[in-house]
Amino acid sequence: MGSRFKLLISLIVLIGTGITIVLGIWLYGSYTNRRDLFLSTAERSLFNAVQEVYQAENGNQRLDGPDNERNRLLNDVKSELLPFIPEAQLDQALQKIRSRQPRKEHTFRNDPDRKVKMYAKDRDNQNAIIPPFLFRDFEMNKSNLDLIDNKFRESLSNKGISVPYELSIVTIPREQVKDVRREYREKNLAWTRPMMVNPLKSEFLVIKFQEDWKYLLYSLSWQLLISLLLIGLLLGTFFYLMKTILNQNKMAELRKNFVDNMTHELKTPVSTVMAAVEAIQLYGVREDKEKMDRYLDISKRELEHLSGMIEKVLQMDIDASRGIVLQRSEFDLVAMVESVIEVAQLNKTKAVEVELFTDPKSILIRGDESHLKNVINNLLENAIKYAGQHVKVKVDIKGTKEHVQLRITDNGKGIAPEYHQQIFDMFFRVPAGNLHDVKGFGLGLAYVKQVVKRHEGKISVESELGKGSTFTIRLPY
Repeated sequence: MGSRFKLLISLIVLIGTGITIVLGIWLYGSYTNRRDLFLSTAERSLFNAVQEVYQAENGNQRLDGPDNERNRLLNDVKSELLPFIPEAQLDQALQKIRSRQPRKEHTFRNDPDRKVKMYAKDRDNQNAIIPPFLFRDFEMNKSNLDLIDNKFRESLSNKGISVPYELSIVTIPREQVKDVRREYREKNLAWTRPMMVNPLKSEFLVIKFQEDWKYLLYSLSWQLLISLLLIGLLLGTFFYLMKTILNQNKMAELRKNFVDNMTHELKTPVSTVMAAVEAIQLYGVREDKEKMDRYLDISKRELEHLSGMIEKVLQMDIDASRGIVLQRSEFDLVAMVESVIEVAQLNKTKAVEVELFTDPKSILIRGDESHLKNVINNLLENAIKYAGQHVKVKVDIKGTKEHVQLRITDNGKGIAPEYHQQIFDMFFRVPAGNLHDVKGFGLGLAYVKQVVKRHEGKISVESELGKGSTFTIRLPY
């Protein structure tokens, strides 16, 4: 591979990796934001559930009402100071305190429809505890806890949230609340912020969600789908581009080998004809009729060979661009094969022995007889070319209900398994070093496959090195 090709692959990998990282960061950010929103929603729902249960037990008093809190605090102060200060003097001092206006941050607005948020702190604030009021007149027993659980579950259901959770009361020393919140975040726990329910015992109400990631991923399903689609398209495009580039590179190499091989093949008959013509012109062969006829016969055979090679190349070029045009007719496949075998046995350079087995003796099919005749001829020609001096070929034709099966088995040198698919590619020849001992262009089997495919048939090969080859063709009637 060239340096430009490697650079292109590196750029594609770099761009793909960058896009994947950006999508990952975007999805993680969306997941984190959705998780924070989910926990904030759960905390609001829990606060509302607790307040509803409190109001159901204590009338319309609000949990975060300043008067209730002031009175509770003053009563606690009275009970603590009563042993040291006379009760009348203590009542008088507390009465003065009650008569004073509360601090502004604890006053209600005049609008009764608006809820007052005493402690509106951000979720990220480690000091925030929701809500930081005292439940001294509200017992968090099992009955109230079940009511809170039911109302909280109903609230989540109304918001379309279905996540398993555990509602529990935990004991946390007041000075360790910050550390607990920090621990939640470090362990990435999907727990709500502790809600104080018993300041005397430092008890807090906490919702512990389980498998919240399923709900969060479902809520992000469209984002995940788009991201996966984009990554899939990116990977698909990358692999398709890689496959195309590799195929083009392979085809360029095959074409180069084809041109080199064809140049050598075309040069041989041209050189032979030139030598014969030169002998006729310069060495007085014209007066010798026998030599004249021999040189002319040699020239004719070489020119016919040259014409055949050129015709084959042109035919394959036409077939590759527009496909083979079939002239279908009904003919006897067995008779056609017999005629091809008869011609193959006229080979003068090798001893050719061909056995034909047919079942039944006559098989009529509808197809292009000329092209199918070329197919059989190509296969027999290869069997003869790639075998030794004594060629043994077995041809077996069998008719079934669905198709006709034709098997041609030879005793040639065989084909390695890794090349079984590639031998049907145009210009491909099984590697044999720098020189091929058998002449050819790598077009024959490509032509055979095209013809069989155009007849809606199939061709396959079974072969091992040193054990010959078997080509099987299946054709419909």
